[in-house]
Amino acid sequence: MRADRLLSILLLLQSRGRMTARDLAEHLEVSERTIYRDIEALGMAGIPVYAERGPGGGCSLMDGYQTRLTGLTESEIRALFLLKMVGPLADLGLSKALDDALMKLTAALPAAQRHGAEQVRQRIYLDIAGSGLSEEALPQLQTIQEAIWQERRLVISYCNGNSGNGTYSNQQIEPYGLVSQDKAWYLVGAVCGEDEKQVFSVARIKTATMSTECFARPEGFDLPVYWAAQKKENMREFNKKNGLPPTKKTHIKKTNLVCSGTSSLLVCA
Repeated sequence: MRADRLLSILLLLQSRGRMTARDLAEHLEVSERTIYRDIEALGMAGIPVYAERGPGGGCSLMDGYQTRLTGLTESEIRALFLLKMVGPLADLGLSKALDDALMKLTAALPAAQRHGAEQVRQRIYLDIAGSGLSEEALPQLQTIQEAIWQERRLVISYCNGNSGNGTYSNQQIEPYGLVSQDKAWYLVGAVCGEDEKQVFSVARIKTATMSTECFARPEGFDLPVYWAAQKKENMREFNKKNGLPPTKKTHIKKTNLVCSGTSSLLVCA
């Protein structure tokens, strides 16, 4: 939409200063002619922006023009910019959305805080290789995510076995949330008509269709709390199976989902 593009041009110029029409065009995936028309539209709207053609030229805002964002502390700003990571967000198709959001935040920060935000990238690096992009193609992930946001039921074809060698069963489920762990995605939900929550490996979902039927999310359900409890129970079962003390901390290399029939249990192996 043009309104989004005009806002993006304004924020880019605020955060980066002078930019050539070519750079703006490449960033926004439009022609240079479109950029010049947009610059003219911003000027007509009262934004003090101008463009100079030729060598050394470019597009920029008049000195001193800046929107402001106040109320954020230095620690809060640093925390927000540490969110800039690949992996799970890329799987969900949200990495560009995060880039755009941080660009808007950068443009709105006062100059001193903007410099501090830039320093975050040079001083702290989160190596999240263990939680990077999924090693498997997950074509159903976007549909599942949308169903969760809209609280709509899902009809899935699910593999009840390891490595895709098992049989497939069709199930209608109520999706409560997605969890990313060790380069794998898991869906937490419940089979329609059943109260017990289950964990499904997204890699084992062959097809997923969002239903027109909505569902009521369980009151008080907390996804992080549920997942933490599952991991604790899995560790207890793993230690029991291997003759280890209940409190023994064991290094677990991989998490698998073992299924039987229509039920599923997340176990460590």
